[in-house]
Amino acid sequence: MSEDGWQDVLLERDGPIARATLNRPDKLNAITWRMVDEIIKFCQDVGRDDAVRCVVFTGNGRAFSAGDDIVGGMGDRPGAAQMVGGQPAQLTREFGPHYHMTRTMMSMPKPAVAAINGRCHGAGWVIALSCDFRVMRSDALIGDIRSRRSIFAGQLAPLILPRLIGQSRAMDLLMTGRVIDAAEAERYGLVNRVWSPETYDHELHTFVEELASGPTKNYAAWKFAVNRSVLLEAEGYAEYERQLNMAHRGTEDSREGVASFREKRDPNYVGR
Repeated sequence: MSEDGWQDVLLERDGPIARATLNRPDKLNAITWRMVDEIIKFCQDVGRDDAVRCVVFTGNGRAFSAGDDIVGGMGDRPGAAQMVGGQPAQLTREFGPHYHMTRTMMSMPKPAVAAINGRCHGAGWVIALSCDFRVMRSDALIGDIRSRRSIFAGQLAPLILPRLIGQSRAMDLLMTGRVIDAAEAERYGLVNRVWSPETYDHELHTFVEELASGPTKNYAAWKFAVNRSVLLEAEGYAEYERQLNMAHRGTEDSREGVASFREKRDPNYVGR
């Protein structure tokens, strides 16, 4: 696992536990193309490292991640990694780095934990959904939120989320863009554990240590079995989502949603 030149995602190893911390706290860990590329490479590295037996994703500061940095800019878009699901990268690059990130996380043969320490939205929400476990501080908040700004960028979330919480609840969260607290997220089955701020660090450490001391190859088999239907469907779904996104970007409401976010005002939608 190489850490050379990585700035916006901090990498740590503690025995068999590898941790990736989103590290733009002044921007609520808003995600750039570089960060997506770093997460992909990190997952590829730890996936090949037999000494790593559990992987944790979290955020520095008061947020897990507020989502893609559509205000400050995503930066230069790096080239996709060399292989995606055994196919040359150029065959899937058109679906975008987020698609590749999600597939890589779901295919990584180690249990992955999203440790949600604060707000978790947009692309940060996608990272959390791509993990095998989601745990939250009781004062954290989670939700896609992009629909409120007329942004359609599912990034496989509409494929994964209904499998976790059911179609009706998924439709509610994705279409309304509403944010829910940790208690409601646990009731929905979206998160596996909720801990108070006072006990969060201790409980997280205990939970991750238990996973890291378990039968890693057995965990991988369960992970592959559970995720198989999503991964088999992902490419066809991503193509359909890409077409929907291209059509939506030409609408007046799409332009108004992004403009209102950048200008920090309420949007004025006209239904076109």
